[in-house]
Amino acid sequence: MSGGPSAGGDDALGDGGGPPTDRESSPDGVGPLGLVPAGLVQPAAAGVALATAAYVGVFLSITDVVGGSARLAVAVAVAAAAGVAVARVLAPRAAVLVTGGLFVAGLAVYYFSVPASQRALFSVRNVAFDTVSLLTGLSVLRLTAAELWALSLAPVPTFLTWYLAARGRHVAGASVAAGALGFFVLTGDAGTAATLAGVVGVSLAAGLTTLSAPGALAARRGTLATVLAAMVLLSATVAVVPGGATQPLLSDRGTPGIESSIVGTQDDVRVAGSVRLSPEVRFTVESTQESYWSTSTFDRYTGDGWVRTGETAPYDGPVEGPPGTTVQVDQTVTAETDLDAIPAAHKPVSVGGQTARSAQVDGEGRIQPGTTVPEDDTIDVESEVLVATPEDLRTAGTDYPAGIEERYTQLPESTPDRVGELTGEIRTEAGADNPYDTARAVERYLEESKEYSLTVQRPEGDVADAFLFEMDAGYCVYFATTMVAMLRSQDIPARFVTGYGPGERVAQDEWVVRGQDAHAWVQVYVPDHGWVRFDPTPSAERAEARDVRLTEARNAGEAGVDTDRTVPESEDEPASTPTTPTAEPNGNDTDAETNGSDDAAVGGPEAGGPAGLDPDDTGASGIDTVSADVTGVEVEGERDDGGLSVDRDAVGYGLLLLFGVVAGAHHVGATSRAYRALWLRFPFRRRDPDSDALRAYARLEYLLERRYRARRPGETPRAYLSALELRGVDERTAVIRDAYERARYGDGVDRETADAAVRTVRRLALEATPLVRRFL
Repeated sequence: MSGGPSAGGDDALGDGGGPPTDRESSPDGVGPLGLVPAGLVQPAAAGVALATAAYVGVFLSITDVVGGSARLAVAVAVAAAAGVAVARVLAPRAAVLVTGGLFVAGLAVYYFSVPASQRALFSVRNVAFDTVSLLTGLSVLRLTAAELWALSLAPVPTFLTWYLAARGRHVAGASVAAGALGFFVLTGDAGTAATLAGVVGVSLAAGLTTLSAPGALAARRGTLATVLAAMVLLSATVAVVPGGATQPLLSDRGTPGIESSIVGTQDDVRVAGSVRLSPEVRFTVESTQESYWSTSTFDRYTGDGWVRTGETAPYDGPVEGPPGTTVQVDQTVTAETDLDAIPAAHKPVSVGGQTARSAQVDGEGRIQPGTTVPEDDTIDVESEVLVATPEDLRTAGTDYPAGIEERYTQLPESTPDRVGELTGEIRTEAGADNPYDTARAVERYLEESKEYSLTVQRPEGDVADAFLFEMDAGYCVYFATTMVAMLRSQDIPARFVTGYGPGERVAQDEWVVRGQDAHAWVQVYVPDHGWVRFDPTPSAERAEARDVRLTEARNAGEAGVDTDRTVPESEDEPASTPTTPTAEPNGNDTDAETNGSDDAAVGGPEAGGPAGLDPDDTGASGIDTVSADVTGVEVEGERDDGGLSVDRDAVGYGLLLLFGVVAGAHHVGATSRAYRALWLRFPFRRRDPDSDALRAYARLEYLLERRYRARRPGETPRAYLSALELRGVDERTAVIRDAYERARYGDGVDRETADAAVRTVRRLALEATPLVRRFL
């Protein structure tokens, strides 16, 4: 048939580009005894290997944080070997069923690995919500049993990927790997390097499959061009850029002010570089005691940030307070701007007002608002605040409750040994023989050895290691992160906490808190007492930075930096006031049960001084006169200037998915069929009438073979049409036949005859598809 696509279409898909069927034969074997499936030694297998390495690398980055990397590597290797081993004996449909069974079994293993107390939260609604949350940027690391999740599910795509590769279906195998990687792109766990590797792997699999087919360059130049164009486009889109995987396409025009991200309800914190302070008032607090107003706690350290694990549950009444002696602290928080968290003294056990109706309890046992707290709304909070003396904490021992030690001593497997070695030296030099004194020694070391600065360059690799050995200065996130990592290296349970410092005291029992009071600190678990606060960030430098920023804002006339209680009394006075009154020296006039310090011995002065501090503890800890830093948390898509930003990984995977759909459609013949449909209904007119007549008949024959049958070898066009007349072929086909015969065997046709043949076949095609005809 001349002038159009062949009747057989793009059927050189014996390379395995199409969907598997049970009618396929087993793959040929090579090597000794023919044991190695031929699909594994074809060039396209390299693309499958690269795509597999991309998503397995993400799985390994997860187990690096939660443990189990060696077991994961073994599980993946066994799954790949199993897929290859059964490729020659298992039909494709059966392989898909086995993969589904592995997936269900993996989910079951994960489900039963979750503590029974949390398993009760696994309702259909919660599972659906978590699934959607994961696919919209919520890291897999927030899962309580992330290690078992990875070990259970990593073998699933690996088995199917290498089963398909062994059968020579490299595009299909690479597509399975790309799907696994795409999941991690959507959760935010896949970085630029992994995404780029996946793009190149799928492109190689498709391109090398195309080139390996007989007559590939001639018969499949369209596919090859698509593959090459996609590789260039996708590589440029997700190219590695300074700043890491979340580098936006549109550059930021200034240092981010991102205080809102650390005091909201997000489940992760990523340490960033330089930050700036926001002097705007966020809320006021009426409280029976001064405190740090915590908003979030995080348990899982990733090496470059923090994740809060566990499921949330509806708030239905008071939650459990600390196990030790406590004092009740009542607070009324008034939102001066919209709030995404409930700031309160640790530990809040109950809330009142409208917020209580939709409140949730997160995986750390902290009460969080279910919706944004609107401006001017008030929240009544009751907290149970720990009361203890340093001697109580020193003699508490190390008999931690079940689960506390395992959960809060976690460190990534890649954490350098020198972090623990240095901490051990500090512990020895201080003569610390208990967790409390060790924490105090580490706190002092960081305060005295590191400077405070909001202008830092975010380090590569482990943040705690970099801050200890490569950086001279940082802000609260660096100090708190490093102290937690150091304590965990000594098997002392500790966690990362965010919230606000006390703020500016405007009355005996009232404080005004600004965005620049946002802060991060440390809590250490002490048996029989609960979580005790430590703050290793230098206070004086932080106070100075806060005062300077507030002065600048007032002088510039910035809105929202003052309330009627904080405006300077006279314009002649300096436009700067301390956020808290000068603290009394540690250890003065203390009474543990009266003062009820938030974290008594280590939290610093709370309404008149800490409870029972030793004289030699003066100045080593405590609420600073100013809490003047904003922690550096990277928030994808957030820009103070309102500019649009786009995640390169998301764009890259979107284009990867588009390319995969197009490549897959081509390999199953969908693109060829689409081309023929257009070719049939929208013919191009040529200068030569004879060519148009020949092409008109080619279109007619393609149309008839789809409805009736193909022309047999040796059967002439006239005989073919005559035979189909008995089956009801439209008599108008004679116009096309006559034009064809005159153009092919006669003196040729004129323009009018050729156009008549073209119009006739187009009408027949449109009549065969009434829906298309209605629109045209």
